[in-house]
Amino acid sequence: MATLATVGKRMTLWQTLHWRESLWLLLALFPLLLAAWSYFQQHRQAQTYAAPHLLPWVQVTTSQHGWRTLLSPQTLWATAWILFAISLAGPRIPQTQPDDLRPAQFDVQVVLDISRSMQATDLAPNRLQRAALELHEFLSLAQGSRIGIVVYGARPHLFAPLTNDANAVRFYLQHLESLVLPTHGTDQAAALEFAQQELAAREQKLPAAALWITDGDIPAEQHTALQTRAQALKAAGIPLYSLGVGTEDGEAIPLPGGKWLEHNGQAVRSRLDSTLLQSLTAQAGGAYSAVKDDASDWKTLYTNGIAQAFPATASDAQQWQELYVWTLLLGIVCVWLAVWRRHDEN
Repeated sequence: MATLATVGKRMTLWQTLHWRESLWLLLALFPLLLAAWSYFQQHRQAQTYAAPHLLPWVQVTTSQHGWRTLLSPQTLWATAWILFAISLAGPRIPQTQPDDLRPAQFDVQVVLDISRSMQATDLAPNRLQRAALELHEFLSLAQGSRIGIVVYGARPHLFAPLTNDANAVRFYLQHLESLVLPTHGTDQAAALEFAQQELAAREQKLPAAALWITDGDIPAEQHTALQTRAQALKAAGIPLYSLGVGTEDGEAIPLPGGKWLEHNGQAVRSRLDSTLLQSLTAQAGGAYSAVKDDASDWKTLYTNGIAQAFPATASDAQQWQELYVWTLLLGIVCVWLAVWRRHDEN
């Protein structure tokens, strides 16, 4: 049984053997052709020298047996030539199977709310800084994918173009707190539309998702426009995922100088509308999670969300285990033995 198993392994290796440049194998025929030519030449000279029945009386032969025959300089040179020809042909076997998987390649356009309500402190140190910390965690998860950031208040702006350089995105995030937009207010629908346009303008059309990070403080008059945007994203094949940065109890919106934003003499309180965000992301084929102190928010949005929406694909890049190095080393050994045998005979 062991012998049959060994034969099976050899057959499998032979069946999987490939050649990078198989025409080089023709060089291996040269020593064989040279040996055949030499044999026929010697046979022809012997026939012209004496009659066939007299040849045994005039021929002088040298007897080499066993390892001396195998290690003769002529045999060694011929073997080295054949081994070098095999090396040039590039023998190799597949190192990976065709069904191996590679990580999916996709784009994530982050849509980040930096309106005045993101300065609320119901999440420490404040909502905007907490959003930045969450984005750093997201970058560690989405390695290899392209990430871009759109920021918005009353109008959207491209803050970081799509890139697979996570360090570059982290550099942009360092300046997020000092970013001052020219207008006040919040237009969530315009921001999502701008993000969709950025994804549509890409030259390399990879699968894409939108990651909306907001405190969910959305005026009622924007609800209809947001539903339209969510449906448009779904129609474009761009699922929408949302991270709610805030609390449903909410917090007053601070102003420079230690004051609060007021309306009719009352402090304006910003609250997270989780129900609305859940509804919008469901319409767009995505998922929603509020910020959590553990990793469960990104498990919902990335591990069980974005990463599942764009699963790993079959690898079409075949990797090879090159075998030429072994035949090359054996050829060098044969050359060294041939030189040593020639020197020994002399």
